[in-house]
Amino acid sequence: MRALALYLRSRQVPFALPGAVVAVLLVARIGAVAPNQQLEVAAVVLAMGLGLAIVGYGLGGADPELERTAAVSWPPRRAAHLVAVTVVPAAALALATTVPLEIVLRAAVGFAGLTALAAILFGRQLAWTLPVAWAGGVAAVPPVDDPVLLLVLTWPAQPVGSTPALVTACVLGGIGLVGYALRGCRT
Repeated sequence: MRALALYLRSRQVPFALPGAVVAVLLVARIGAVAPNQQLEVAAVVLAMGLGLAIVGYGLGGADPELERTAAVSWPPRRAAHLVAVTVVPAAALALATTVPLEIVLRAAVGFAGLTALAAILFGRQLAWTLPVAWAGGVAAVPPVDDPVLLLVLTWPAQPVGSTPALVTACVLGGIGLVGYALRGCRT
């Protein structure tokens, strides 16, 4: 148990995860009073992007070079870490909103992948960039179904049952999870 506690503390999880949950709940609460469903979905998208941006800093340790030389198997730990810090804010968001669960889960999977990709590409300091930029863009642009490129770009806010949105979220989530588990953060 001591090793787990040290790992979580080194990744700032005891501070970031409660902060992410509070941020997600506040933004979801603002969206709950929205006059229509589209604005509530936009708030959910922003909440999930913000929540994962907050925990994104913890995807890397204080000394990545030291971690690369450690005699432990990092891929399972990294994958479990990413899944855990995604599930907690997603569960809080699912309980706090009336938006369909599929939209919340799709946003969680896709934004987790984007957060992991940003950590891989830019490092832990900038792991927030991709989820915040994408969530902000999607919240500003209403979901459309034509052309297909815009449908794919607005995947978090697409209605329930949108196959391209689900595929996009799963691809982003899968690439991010596998890439982060194998590679870790950029130094």
